[in-house]
Amino acid sequence: MGKWKKNIPDGTRDLLFKDCANKRYVEEVLKKIYIDRGFLEIITPTLEFYDVFDGENVWIDQEKMYKLFDNKGRILVLRPDITTPAARLAGTKLKDSFYPLKLCYCQNVFRTNEDLNGKRNEFTQSGTEIIGCSELRADLEVIVTAIKALLAVRVKNFKVELGHIGFFKGIMDELKLEQEEKEKIRKFIEGKNYATLKDFLQSKETVLGKENIEVINSLPALFGDISVLQRAKELTGSSVAQKALKNIEDIYYMLESMGISEYVSLDLGMVHNIDYYTGLIFRAYIEGAGDDVLYGGRYDGLVSNFGLDVPATGFAINVDRILDVLRKQNSKIGKSITPDYIIHSDTKGLARANLLLEYITAKGYRTELSLFSAEEETIEYAAKRKIKEVLFIEGTEEVYIYNLERGIRDKFSLVEEQP
Repeated sequence: MGKWKKNIPDGTRDLLFKDCANKRYVEEVLKKIYIDRGFLEIITPTLEFYDVFDGENVWIDQEKMYKLFDNKGRILVLRPDITTPAARLAGTKLKDSFYPLKLCYCQNVFRTNEDLNGKRNEFTQSGTEIIGCSELRADLEVIVTAIKALLAVRVKNFKVELGHIGFFKGIMDELKLEQEEKEKIRKFIEGKNYATLKDFLQSKETVLGKENIEVINSLPALFGDISVLQRAKELTGSSVAQKALKNIEDIYYMLESMGISEYVSLDLGMVHNIDYYTGLIFRAYIEGAGDDVLYGGRYDGLVSNFGLDVPATGFAINVDRILDVLRKQNSKIGKSITPDYIIHSDTKGLARANLLLEYITAKGYRTELSLFSAEEETIEYAAKRKIKEVLFIEGTEEVYIYNLERGIRDKFSLVEEQP
């Protein structure tokens, strides 16, 4: 008993002081972007019924969910994402609401990762969902919002990669393969196992033919600028694939007209979560981050799991990865957590010290009251906290300011020398 009382579970962490302040700052910056663009914030329960995540078009494997039982024996999970609970809300409490719904959120999610490799089992998701609009402009809105969000938190050297699930599906539909075989191809491409992909395709040469094999082998290389689209159009005659390419092209030129296409590239080999996404998909990478920091796309089938057949699109940002990147880029995040002043007084002067604190904080400065009786202890504490100035209350009138760096103590006037 008590073996692990001084430890925390794998994949979790404690956040202290500056790191905590930085995280809250980034969360607030992101939320402001969403709300300023008309999104409405939601907060969903940390615990959901397992059934919420056990249906068609749900992409999270049950093995990745933390499960427990309630007092009635029903299976619960710690929410592994926010999009599915948002879909639940749309199909239940908000089913008679106005549409399209523009929702935003910022909450912790929980997923098990056996091989962590820097990943966490608990992390914060911030994102948006547009539910009830099938127009391309809804996809445009979430992509623009995602780009504006990354710009607002001042990350450097990022790219949002655009793809479309219909391009891969259109090509696969033309092939005489079993569904399991098509899924193998998808997984090889998603996992970038190109040598294994090549071997598998060669084993199916009699069924596929050399031309189809060449097309599939070329998918991982279809990334870059807008010129990639022309190469892709020449690869397949599938109407589904061609329509997908047209969607990407239209979105790209809309982004170009808004002056933000410089943050966009194309990746037509993007084939992740093919049973979940139904249209445009995208993800963002930042220089210095090994994994994507943002992902999203159209998922028209999800909300129907909850009794309402409406289209949807959205994205989620991994806030913890954003913070990791900002630290690596030496970016200044938020405000200092160090107080500007600390006020020292004897016991009789505490009421006056508190009034002085309220006056100074009303001016926008961080200030705290000393908890020490001796001046020397207050100064020592201030030095440890890197507080540069101490205010001493003496008697009924006098206030002195002491600057630790200069070692100078002067009379302080609230009128003439306002902080």
